[in-house]
Amino acid sequence: MIIDTYNLVGKSEFQLMPEFRKAEIVRSTSQKGDYIKFYVWDAQKGQLVRKRRFIPAKYKTTAEKNAFLKDDVKRVNKLLKEGYHINAKVSKQQKEYEQLKRIKKQRKKEKKQITTALDAIITLREAKKYKDRGIETFKKEMRNFIIWGSKRRKPLVYISDITFEVIQDFQLYILTDLKNESKTCNNKIGVVSAFYSNCIDQGWISKKKNPFDKFDELPTNYGTKNIPYTDKEIADMKVFILNTDPYLWTIISFLYYTLIRPGELRDLKVKDIDLKQNVIRIWCEQSKVKKCDLLPIAPSLRKMILKMNLDNFHSDDFLFGSNEKPSSTQMGKNFMTKHFKKVKDHFEFSKDHTLYGFKHTACCKWYEAEKDIRKIQLMCRHSTITSTERYLKSMGLLTDDDAVSGIGEI
Repeated sequence: MIIDTYNLVGKSEFQLMPEFRKAEIVRSTSQKGDYIKFYVWDAQKGQLVRKRRFIPAKYKTTAEKNAFLKDDVKRVNKLLKEGYHINAKVSKQQKEYEQLKRIKKQRKKEKKQITTALDAIITLREAKKYKDRGIETFKKEMRNFIIWGSKRRKPLVYISDITFEVIQDFQLYILTDLKNESKTCNNKIGVVSAFYSNCIDQGWISKKKNPFDKFDELPTNYGTKNIPYTDKEIADMKVFILNTDPYLWTIISFLYYTLIRPGELRDLKVKDIDLKQNVIRIWCEQSKVKKCDLLPIAPSLRKMILKMNLDNFHSDDFLFGSNEKPSSTQMGKNFMTKHFKKVKDHFEFSKDHTLYGFKHTACCKWYEAEKDIRKIQLMCRHSTITSTERYLKSMGLLTDDDAVSGIGEI
């Protein structure tokens, strides 16, 4: 052990206790002020040497200075009684040894294998109750990346093998060999980036070496999936659905009024509906973004919830159960899609018309009415305003004509 303040080391090379004279406080009128004085054994000189310790400049008041002197005298005397002394040779060796340990520790972090890290991260994600579909996508994309990396001239084995140049090569492989579009390419690389971030969080690799910090996503065109519905389409669908499948309209209403995701809706339980506070609770286990949220209940949705008579069901029942009512058994994963397919077939909608489109429809109406991006961000639970802007642009919004109507002619 080294005490940096006085360069003292333990008594390992002595059979007897090395000589010393106890530390004491010396009051001084010199410019440096009061100090601590003691005599300690110097192994190289073979004699006692005097040491002085002045009060550090950070202590300003008289009380602070006296407290330092009192505490440090006790500390030094304790060390002297335990046999600490000066030995420049041992001190140097000890410092070199500690530096070597730090280097080895860092190398150990960098040399964790990708496959080993992946298994641990998958276990961690499962323990944190990430969505099954999300975990499966993560596994699939990471294993594809590992297979690609194993076929390189210099195969990828360790986390530290993932460099900026490697990610560039992987991007080129996705675009040229797999012939994927820019958006798909960004998604695949995003999975590897998430894996690398997880490794940083676990302390397996240094944050300073993150190759994704300087890696830019490819520009992408906005897609047409989940097209918002027109007022006429909604009116026609409402009549048809209420006559043929009223339970589906309840599901659609929740998606529309809460901007909730279909997967999150399946996970809702009776206890998550708080009519007293007029909110719906989204727990981190249910949320795509892994955080708890409170969603306000719109008046029209509240009327619908009251008709569900939730007091007649157990608080742990799923709000949308297997028998089209709250139940201990969750609604099937494909229930919404199968039931909405009948609607799509009836109205001859395209594949880009989906249940998710009702969320987009609500956002469009909201933006057109208020132009308040911040409100939409909070309700959609986007992490940043930029995400909300990108989301609105994908639906053809944020093209406010009024913003440029005042520009004069040239």
